[in-house]
Amino acid sequence: MGIIKKKIAPLIGKYSEFKIGRYAKIGSKMKFQIQCHSPLNLRLKWGLFFVLLFGQIQEASALLVPPDKIASELQSAEFIADIAIESTTAMSDTTVYAKTIAAARILQIHSVKDGLSLDAPKMGDLIEIESLGGELGPRGVIFSGYPRPRNGMSYRAYLNRGSEKNSQRFVITGFESGLTPLTPTRQFSRNRTDGSDGAGSGPFLYWDSRFFPLSYYIAAPSFRNLPNFVTAIEDSFKTWRDLEDVKVEFISLGCNQSTKNENDNLNTLILLSENWPFTKSAIAVTRNFYVSGEESNAGMILDSDILLNGHFFSFTTTQETGKHDIQNIVTHEVGHFLGIGHEIEPINTDATMLANAVANETKKRSLHPNDVSALRAGYAGVGQKFEGHNIHCDVSNDNVGCLAVHSRDIKSNRFGWPLFLIPLLGIILIKKGLRRGLDSI
Repeated sequence: MGIIKKKIAPLIGKYSEFKIGRYAKIGSKMKFQIQCHSPLNLRLKWGLFFVLLFGQIQEASALLVPPDKIASELQSAEFIADIAIESTTAMSDTTVYAKTIAAARILQIHSVKDGLSLDAPKMGDLIEIESLGGELGPRGVIFSGYPRPRNGMSYRAYLNRGSEKNSQRFVITGFESGLTPLTPTRQFSRNRTDGSDGAGSGPFLYWDSRFFPLSYYIAAPSFRNLPNFVTAIEDSFKTWRDLEDVKVEFISLGCNQSTKNENDNLNTLILLSENWPFTKSAIAVTRNFYVSGEESNAGMILDSDILLNGHFFSFTTTQETGKHDIQNIVTHEVGHFLGIGHEIEPINTDATMLANAVANETKKRSLHPNDVSALRAGYAGVGQKFEGHNIHCDVSNDNVGCLAVHSRDIKSNRFGWPLFLIPLLGIILIKKGLRRGLDSI
Protein backbone atom coordinates (compact mmCIF):
# COMPACT_ATOMS: atom_id res chain seq x y z
CA MET A 1 0.00 0.00 0.00
CA GLY A 2 3.04 2.32 0.23
CA ILE A 3 2.94 3.34 -3.42
CA ILE A 4 -0.82 3.84 -3.21
CA LYS A 5 -0.45 6.18 -0.25
CA LYS A 6 2.26 8.14 -2.07
CA LYS A 7 0.15 8.60 -5.21
CA ILE A 8 -3.26 9.15 -3.65
CA ALA A 9 -2.39 11.28 -0.60
CA PRO A 10 -1.89 14.50 -2.61
CA LEU A 11 -5.42 14.12 -3.97
CA ILE A 12 -7.40 13.50 -0.83
CA GLY A 13 -5.14 14.62 2.02
CA LYS A 14 -6.57 18.09 2.58
CA TYR A 15 -9.68 18.00 0.39
CA SER A 16 -11.37 14.89 1.74
CA GLU A 17 -12.84 13.97 5.09
CA PHE A 18 -11.58 10.44 4.47
CA LYS A 19 -7.85 10.26 5.22
CA ILE A 20 -5.43 7.91 3.51
CA GLY A 21 -4.84 5.92 6.66
CA ARG A 22 -8.40 4.62 6.49
CA TYR A 23 -7.86 3.39 2.94
CA ALA A 24 -4.58 1.72 3.93
CA LYS A 25 -6.27 -0.03 6.82
CA ILE A 26 -9.05 -1.32 4.59
CA GLY A 27 -6.49 -2.39 2.02
CA SER A 28 -4.48 -4.33 4.57
CA LYS A 29 -7.56 -6.41 5.30
CA MET A 30 -7.94 -7.02 1.55
CA LYS A 31 -11.71 -6.72 1.67
CA PHE A 32 -14.44 -4.13 1.67
CA GLN A 33 -18.15 -4.73 2.20
CA ILE A 34 -20.43 -3.45 -0.56
CA GLN A 35 -22.84 -0.97 0.98
CA CYS A 36 -26.00 -3.01 0.60
CA HIS A 37 -27.48 -6.29 1.80
CA SER A 38 -26.47 -8.43 -1.12
CA PRO A 39 -27.97 -11.93 -1.53
CA LEU A 40 -24.51 -13.02 -2.69
CA ASN A 41 -22.86 -11.46 0.37
CA LEU A 42 -20.21 -10.04 -1.94
CA ARG A 43 -16.94 -8.89 -0.46
CA LEU A 44 -14.53 -6.82 -2.50
CA LYS A 45 -11.06 -8.28 -2.99
CA TRP A 46 -8.15 -6.23 -4.32
CA GLY A 47 -9.57 -5.52 -7.77
CA LEU A 48 -12.95 -4.11 -6.79
CA PHE A 49 -11.35 -2.43 -3.78
CA PHE A 50 -9.32 -0.30 -6.18
CA VAL A 51 -12.40 0.50 -8.25
CA LEU A 52 -14.16 1.65 -5.10
CA LEU A 53 -11.08 3.45 -3.88
CA PHE A 54 -10.89 5.59 -7.00
CA GLY A 55 -14.64 6.02 -6.97
CA GLN A 56 -14.49 7.48 -3.48
CA ILE A 57 -11.67 9.85 -4.29
CA GLN A 58 -13.38 11.27 -7.37
CA GLU A 59 -16.76 12.23 -5.99
CA ALA A 60 -18.39 15.18 -7.41
CA SER A 61 -24.46 20.38 -6.92
CA ALA A 62 -27.95 22.03 -8.80
CA LEU A 63 -31.56 23.12 -8.88
CA LEU A 64 -34.71 22.48 -10.90
CA VAL A 65 -37.92 24.42 -10.24
CA PRO A 66 -41.43 24.63 -11.76
CA PRO A 67 -41.64 27.91 -13.76
CA ASP A 68 -44.74 29.09 -11.92
CA LYS A 69 -42.89 28.78 -8.63
CA ILE A 70 -40.15 31.14 -9.81
CA ALA A 71 -42.71 33.76 -10.88
CA SER A 72 -44.58 33.36 -7.61
CA GLU A 73 -41.47 33.87 -5.51
CA LEU A 74 -40.43 36.97 -7.44
CA GLN A 75 -43.90 38.47 -7.00
CA SER A 76 -43.82 37.78 -3.27
CA ALA A 77 -40.47 39.52 -2.69
CA GLU A 78 -40.64 41.92 0.25
CA PHE A 79 -37.91 44.18 -1.04
CA ILE A 80 -36.68 44.78 -4.61
CA ALA A 81 -33.61 46.96 -5.08
CA ASP A 82 -30.45 47.52 -7.09
CA ILE A 83 -27.45 46.73 -4.92
CA ALA A 84 -23.64 46.82 -5.06
CA ILE A 85 -21.66 44.09 -3.28
CA GLU A 86 -18.85 45.54 -1.15
CA SER A 87 -17.57 42.38 0.56
CA THR A 88 -18.33 38.68 1.01
CA THR A 89 -17.56 36.29 3.87
CA ALA A 90 -18.04 32.52 3.96
CA MET A 91 -19.19 30.85 7.17
CA SER A 92 -19.66 27.20 8.09
CA ASP A 93 -23.15 25.71 8.29
CA THR A 94 -24.15 22.33 9.69
CA THR A 95 -26.84 21.73 7.04
CA VAL A 96 -25.25 22.91 3.78
CA TYR A 97 -21.55 23.04 4.82
CA ALA A 98 -21.09 26.71 3.90
CA LYS A 99 -23.05 29.95 3.48
CA THR A 100 -21.90 33.31 2.16
CA ILE A 101 -22.78 36.63 3.82
CA ALA A 102 -22.48 39.59 1.44
CA ALA A 103 -22.40 43.24 2.49
CA ALA A 104 -24.52 45.13 -0.06
CA ARG A 105 -25.03 48.86 -0.56
CA ILE A 106 -28.52 49.97 -1.65
CA LEU A 107 -28.27 51.83 -4.97
CA GLN A 108 -31.94 52.17 -5.86
CA ILE A 109 -35.22 50.89 -4.36
CA HIS A 110 -37.88 49.57 -6.73
CA SER A 111 -40.47 48.03 -4.41
CA VAL A 112 -41.20 47.61 -0.70
CA LYS A 113 -43.99 45.39 0.66
CA ASP A 114 -46.35 46.97 3.19
CA GLY A 115 -45.19 44.76 6.03
CA LEU A 116 -41.62 45.93 5.59
CA SER A 117 -42.23 49.63 4.91
CA LEU A 118 -41.68 50.95 8.47
CA ASP A 119 -38.16 49.62 8.87
CA ALA A 120 -37.15 49.00 5.26
CA PRO A 121 -33.56 49.87 4.22
CA LYS A 122 -33.05 53.28 2.68
CA MET A 123 -31.02 54.37 -0.30
CA GLY A 124 -27.33 54.21 0.63
CA ASP A 125 -27.87 51.78 3.55
CA LEU A 126 -25.66 48.74 3.95
CA ILE A 127 -27.50 45.41 4.30
CA GLU A 128 -26.45 41.76 4.53
CA ILE A 129 -27.50 39.10 2.04
CA GLU A 130 -27.25 35.44 2.98
CA SER A 131 -26.81 32.81 0.27
CA LEU A 132 -26.01 29.10 0.04
CA GLY A 133 -22.50 27.90 -0.75
CA GLY A 134 -19.05 29.35 -0.34
CA GLU A 135 -15.40 28.46 0.16
CA LEU A 136 -13.90 27.40 3.49
CA GLY A 137 -10.17 26.80 3.23
CA PRO A 138 -9.27 24.34 0.48
CA ARG A 139 -12.86 23.25 -0.19
CA GLY A 140 -15.87 25.01 -1.61
CA VAL A 141 -19.49 24.04 -2.23
CA ILE A 142 -21.89 25.32 -4.86
CA PHE A 143 -25.63 24.84 -5.37
CA SER A 144 -26.49 25.62 -8.99
CA GLY A 145 -29.62 27.72 -9.18
CA TYR A 146 -28.97 29.29 -5.79
CA PRO A 147 -27.11 32.52 -6.67
CA ARG A 148 -24.08 33.64 -4.71
CA PRO A 149 -23.27 37.39 -4.79
CA ARG A 150 -19.77 38.28 -5.96
CA ASN A 151 -17.66 41.09 -4.57
CA GLY A 152 -17.60 44.16 -6.82
CA MET A 153 -20.75 43.21 -8.76
CA SER A 154 -24.05 45.12 -8.94
CA TYR A 155 -27.40 43.34 -9.11
CA ARG A 156 -31.17 43.70 -9.24
CA ALA A 157 -32.09 41.77 -6.08
CA TYR A 158 -35.42 40.26 -4.97
CA LEU A 159 -35.17 39.85 -1.21
CA ASN A 160 -37.06 38.66 1.85
CA ARG A 161 -36.19 39.19 5.50
CA GLY A 162 -34.09 36.43 6.99
CA SER A 163 -35.10 34.36 10.01
CA GLU A 164 -34.55 37.36 12.30
CA LYS A 165 -37.32 39.66 11.08
CA ASN A 166 -35.98 42.84 12.67
CA SER A 167 -32.44 42.51 11.34
CA GLN A 168 -30.91 43.92 8.18
CA ARG A 169 -30.06 40.45 6.88
CA PHE A 170 -31.97 39.29 3.81
CA VAL A 171 -32.22 36.14 1.71
CA ILE A 172 -32.66 35.96 -2.06
CA THR A 173 -36.00 34.74 -3.42
CA GLY A 174 -36.73 33.56 -6.96
CA PHE A 175 -33.53 31.50 -7.27
CA GLU A 176 -31.20 32.72 -10.06
CA SER A 177 -33.87 35.14 -11.30
CA GLY A 178 -33.78 36.83 -7.89
CA LEU A 179 -30.22 38.10 -8.31
CA THR A 180 -29.50 39.32 -11.84
CA PRO A 181 -26.40 41.36 -12.78
CA LEU A 182 -27.16 44.95 -13.79
CA THR A 183 -24.54 44.49 -16.51
CA PRO A 184 -24.96 40.94 -17.83
CA THR A 185 -21.63 39.17 -18.34
CA ARG A 186 -22.62 35.53 -18.56
CA GLN A 187 -20.86 33.77 -21.43
CA PHE A 188 -20.70 30.06 -20.76
CA SER A 189 -23.19 27.62 -19.28
CA ARG A 190 -20.62 26.19 -16.89
CA ASN A 191 -20.35 26.73 -13.14
CA ARG A 192 -17.35 28.54 -11.69
CA THR A 193 -15.74 28.47 -8.26
CA ASP A 194 -16.94 32.03 -7.56
CA GLY A 195 -20.54 30.80 -7.63
CA SER A 196 -21.41 32.17 -11.05
CA ASP A 197 -22.78 30.36 -14.09
CA GLY A 198 -20.04 31.48 -16.47
CA ALA A 199 -20.30 35.17 -15.56
CA GLY A 200 -17.37 35.42 -13.18
CA SER A 201 -13.64 34.96 -13.36
CA GLY A 202 -13.16 31.90 -11.14
CA PRO A 203 -12.02 28.58 -12.60
CA PHE A 204 -14.70 26.35 -14.10
CA LEU A 205 -15.82 23.29 -12.15
CA TYR A 206 -14.61 20.05 -13.71
CA TRP A 207 -13.87 16.39 -13.11
CA ASP A 208 -10.26 15.50 -13.78
CA SER A 209 -10.14 13.05 -16.70
CA ARG A 210 -7.89 10.72 -14.73
CA PHE A 211 -10.83 9.98 -12.43
CA PHE A 212 -13.00 8.49 -15.14
CA PRO A 213 -15.15 6.45 -15.09
CA LEU A 214 -17.01 8.51 -12.46
CA SER A 215 -18.76 6.33 -9.91
CA TYR A 216 -22.19 6.82 -8.40
CA TYR A 217 -24.41 5.04 -5.87
CA ILE A 218 -28.14 4.70 -5.30
CA ALA A 219 -29.35 5.42 -1.75
CA ALA A 220 -31.23 2.14 -1.49
CA PRO A 221 -33.47 2.91 1.50
CA SER A 222 -34.99 5.88 -0.32
CA PHE A 223 -35.76 3.93 -3.52
CA ARG A 224 -36.99 0.70 -1.93
CA ASN A 225 -39.67 -1.02 -4.09
CA LEU A 226 -39.03 1.47 -6.92
CA PRO A 227 -36.85 -0.58 -9.33
CA ASN A 228 -38.08 1.34 -12.38
CA PHE A 229 -36.69 4.54 -10.84
CA VAL A 230 -33.22 2.98 -10.60
CA THR A 231 -33.32 1.95 -14.27
CA ALA A 232 -34.41 5.47 -15.29
CA ILE A 233 -31.52 6.95 -13.28
CA GLU A 234 -29.03 4.70 -15.05
CA ASP A 235 -30.46 5.82 -18.41
CA SER A 236 -30.01 9.46 -17.35
CA PHE A 237 -26.28 8.95 -16.84
CA LYS A 238 -25.97 7.12 -20.17
CA THR A 239 -27.45 10.13 -21.98
CA TRP A 240 -24.41 12.26 -21.08
CA ARG A 241 -21.79 9.64 -21.94
CA ASP A 242 -23.13 8.50 -25.33
CA LEU A 243 -21.56 11.25 -27.46
CA GLU A 244 -18.71 10.00 -29.63
CA ASP A 245 -16.27 12.86 -29.05
CA VAL A 246 -16.38 13.45 -25.29
CA LYS A 247 -14.38 11.74 -22.57
CA VAL A 248 -17.22 11.31 -20.08
CA GLU A 249 -17.90 7.89 -18.59
CA PHE A 250 -19.76 6.65 -15.51
CA ILE A 251 -19.91 3.44 -13.55
CA SER A 252 -22.66 2.44 -11.15
CA LEU A 253 -21.32 0.93 -7.95
CA GLY A 254 -24.71 -0.23 -6.73
CA CYS A 255 -26.35 0.49 -3.41
CA ASN A 256 -25.47 2.86 -0.61
CA GLN A 257 -27.35 2.49 2.67
CA SER A 258 -26.84 6.12 3.66
CA THR A 259 -29.39 8.84 2.86
CA LYS A 260 -27.23 11.65 4.26
CA ASN A 261 -26.24 14.60 2.10
CA GLU A 262 -22.62 15.12 3.08
CA ASN A 263 -19.08 15.32 1.77
CA ASP A 264 -18.40 11.61 2.24
CA ASN A 265 -16.59 10.79 -1.02
CA LEU A 266 -19.63 8.90 -2.32
CA ASN A 267 -21.57 10.34 -5.25
CA THR A 268 -25.08 9.36 -4.20
CA LEU A 269 -28.60 9.80 -5.58
CA ILE A 270 -31.13 10.25 -2.78
CA LEU A 271 -34.94 10.51 -2.86
CA LEU A 272 -35.93 12.47 0.25
CA SER A 273 -39.56 11.81 1.20
CA GLU A 274 -39.29 13.93 4.35
CA ASN A 275 -37.04 16.51 5.99
CA TRP A 276 -36.31 18.31 2.69
CA PRO A 277 -33.53 20.79 3.67
CA PHE A 278 -34.01 23.31 0.85
CA THR A 279 -36.83 25.51 -0.38
CA LYS A 280 -39.93 23.42 -1.05
CA SER A 281 -40.17 24.83 -4.61
CA ALA A 282 -37.04 22.95 -5.70
CA ILE A 283 -37.80 19.67 -7.50
CA ALA A 284 -34.19 18.54 -7.16
CA VAL A 285 -30.84 19.88 -5.99
CA THR A 286 -27.32 18.75 -6.88
CA ARG A 287 -24.48 19.82 -4.62
CA ASN A 288 -20.81 19.94 -5.73
CA PHE A 289 -17.85 20.00 -3.37
CA TYR A 290 -14.78 21.26 -5.20
CA VAL A 291 -11.22 22.50 -4.70
CA SER A 292 -11.53 26.19 -3.83
CA GLY A 293 -10.48 29.07 -6.06
CA GLU A 294 -7.29 29.85 -4.12
CA GLU A 295 -5.86 26.33 -4.38
CA SER A 296 -3.95 24.59 -7.14
CA ASN A 297 -6.31 22.48 -9.26
CA ALA A 298 -9.07 24.97 -8.38
CA GLY A 299 -12.46 23.86 -9.62
CA MET A 300 -11.71 20.13 -9.47
CA ILE A 301 -14.88 18.43 -8.23
CA LEU A 302 -14.48 16.18 -5.18
CA ASP A 303 -17.99 14.99 -4.32
CA SER A 304 -21.50 15.31 -5.75
CA ASP A 305 -24.91 14.19 -4.49
CA ILE A 306 -28.21 14.48 -6.36
CA LEU A 307 -31.20 15.04 -4.06
CA LEU A 308 -34.77 14.53 -5.30
CA ASN A 309 -37.56 16.35 -3.47
CA GLY A 310 -40.01 13.54 -2.73
CA HIS A 311 -41.43 15.55 0.16
CA PHE A 312 -43.22 18.15 -1.97
CA PHE A 313 -43.20 16.48 -5.42
CA SER A 314 -44.10 13.06 -6.85
CA PHE A 315 -42.14 11.21 -9.53
CA THR A 316 -43.03 8.65 -12.16
CA THR A 317 -41.63 6.51 -14.96
CA THR A 318 -45.05 5.85 -16.52
CA GLN A 319 -46.40 9.35 -17.18
CA GLU A 320 -48.82 9.41 -14.26
CA THR A 321 -50.70 12.70 -14.48
CA GLY A 322 -49.31 15.54 -12.39
CA LYS A 323 -46.03 13.79 -11.55
CA HIS A 324 -42.50 14.56 -12.71
CA ASP A 325 -40.74 12.12 -15.00
CA ILE A 326 -37.74 11.01 -12.98
CA GLN A 327 -35.51 10.41 -16.00
CA ASN A 328 -36.29 13.93 -17.23
CA ILE A 329 -35.30 15.41 -13.85
CA VAL A 330 -32.19 13.30 -13.21
CA THR A 331 -30.78 13.90 -16.72
CA HIS A 332 -30.81 17.63 -15.92
CA GLU A 333 -29.14 17.01 -12.56
CA VAL A 334 -26.38 14.87 -14.10
CA GLY A 335 -25.43 17.94 -16.13
CA HIS A 336 -24.83 19.78 -12.84
CA PHE A 337 -23.00 16.69 -11.54
CA LEU A 338 -20.52 17.37 -14.37
CA GLY A 339 -20.21 21.07 -13.48
CA ILE A 340 -22.53 22.39 -16.20
CA GLY A 341 -24.74 25.36 -15.32
CA HIS A 342 -28.20 26.39 -16.46
CA GLU A 343 -29.20 27.31 -20.00
CA ILE A 344 -27.98 30.79 -20.96
CA GLU A 345 -29.24 33.54 -23.25
CA PRO A 346 -30.51 33.15 -25.88
CA ILE A 347 -32.53 30.51 -24.08
CA ASN A 348 -33.48 27.28 -25.82
CA THR A 349 -36.64 26.24 -23.97
CA ASP A 350 -36.10 22.63 -25.01
CA ALA A 351 -32.60 22.40 -23.53
CA THR A 352 -31.90 19.79 -20.88
CA MET A 353 -30.22 22.45 -18.74
CA LEU A 354 -33.17 24.86 -18.75
CA ALA A 355 -33.65 25.83 -15.11
CA ASN A 356 -37.32 24.81 -14.82
CA ALA A 357 -39.51 21.79 -15.50
CA VAL A 358 -43.22 20.96 -15.51
CA ALA A 359 -45.03 17.76 -14.58
CA ASN A 360 -44.99 14.97 -17.21
CA GLU A 361 -42.27 16.72 -19.23
CA THR A 362 -39.80 14.41 -20.99
CA LYS A 363 -37.83 16.71 -23.33
CA LYS A 364 -34.88 16.90 -20.92
CA ARG A 365 -34.23 13.18 -21.43
CA SER A 366 -32.32 14.02 -24.63
CA LEU A 367 -29.49 16.51 -25.01
CA HIS A 368 -29.96 19.55 -27.23
CA PRO A 369 -27.33 21.62 -29.08
CA ASN A 370 -26.59 24.02 -26.21
CA ASP A 371 -26.25 21.10 -23.77
CA VAL A 372 -23.82 19.36 -26.10
CA SER A 373 -21.79 22.56 -26.53
CA ALA A 374 -21.44 22.94 -22.75
CA LEU A 375 -20.40 19.29 -22.41
CA ARG A 376 -17.80 19.54 -25.15
CA ALA A 377 -16.44 22.79 -23.68
CA GLY A 378 -15.50 20.92 -20.51
CA TYR A 379 -14.81 17.40 -21.73
CA ALA A 380 -13.79 17.51 -25.39
CA GLY A 381 -11.85 14.56 -26.73
CA VAL A 382 -12.33 10.85 -27.04
CA GLY A 383 -12.06 8.96 -23.77
CA GLN A 384 -12.04 5.27 -23.00
CA LYS A 385 -15.51 3.84 -22.43
CA PHE A 386 -16.00 1.26 -19.67
CA GLU A 387 -19.61 0.39 -20.42
CA GLY A 388 -20.22 -3.26 -19.77
CA HIS A 389 -19.89 -3.74 -16.06
CA ASN A 390 -22.08 -1.93 -13.58
CA ILE A 391 -23.32 -3.01 -10.18
CA HIS A 392 -27.08 -2.65 -10.31
CA CYS A 393 -28.83 -1.65 -7.10
CA ASP A 394 -31.74 -4.07 -6.70
CA VAL A 395 -34.50 -2.29 -4.78
CA SER A 396 -37.34 -4.49 -6.01
CA ASN A 397 -38.24 -5.65 -2.50
CA ASP A 398 -37.41 -5.09 1.16
CA ASN A 399 -34.32 -7.31 0.86
CA VAL A 400 -32.34 -4.66 -0.99
CA GLY A 401 -29.43 -6.17 -2.87
CA CYS A 402 -26.71 -5.58 -5.43
CA LEU A 403 -26.55 -7.33 -8.79
CA ALA A 404 -23.68 -7.23 -11.26
CA VAL A 405 -25.25 -6.58 -14.65
CA HIS A 406 -23.92 -7.81 -17.98
CA SER A 407 -24.74 -5.20 -20.60
CA ARG A 408 -23.88 -4.53 -24.24
CA ASP A 409 -21.20 -1.97 -25.04
CA ILE A 410 -22.98 0.54 -27.29
CA LYS A 411 -19.76 1.86 -28.81
CA SER A 412 -18.06 -1.38 -29.76
CA ASN A 413 -21.05 -3.75 -29.92
CA ARG A 414 -19.29 -6.07 -27.49
CA PHE A 415 -20.70 -7.49 -24.32
CA GLY A 416 -19.49 -6.18 -20.98
CA TRP A 417 -17.39 -7.91 -18.40
CA PRO A 418 -18.88 -10.49 -16.01
CA LEU A 419 -18.40 -10.25 -12.27
CA PHE A 420 -15.26 -12.37 -12.05
CA LEU A 421 -13.38 -9.89 -14.26
CA ILE A 422 -13.90 -6.95 -11.89
CA PRO A 423 -10.33 -7.34 -10.50
CA LEU A 424 -8.99 -6.77 -14.02
CA LEU A 425 -10.99 -3.55 -14.27
CA GLY A 426 -9.53 -2.47 -10.94
CA ILE A 427 -5.96 -3.15 -12.13
CA ILE A 428 -6.59 -1.22 -15.35
CA LEU A 429 -7.89 1.76 -13.40
CA ILE A 430 -5.04 1.89 -10.95
CA LYS A 431 -2.37 1.42 -13.63
CA LYS A 432 -4.07 4.14 -15.66
CA GLY A 433 -3.97 6.50 -12.68
CA LEU A 434 -0.40 5.73 -11.62
CA ARG A 435 0.94 5.89 -15.15
CA ARG A 436 -0.42 9.42 -15.56
CA GLY A 437 1.07 10.51 -12.24
CA LEU A 438 -1.76 11.20 -9.87
CA ASP A 439 0.64 12.97 -7.54
CA SER A 440 0.84 15.80 -10.09
CA ILE A 441 -2.88 16.60 -10.06
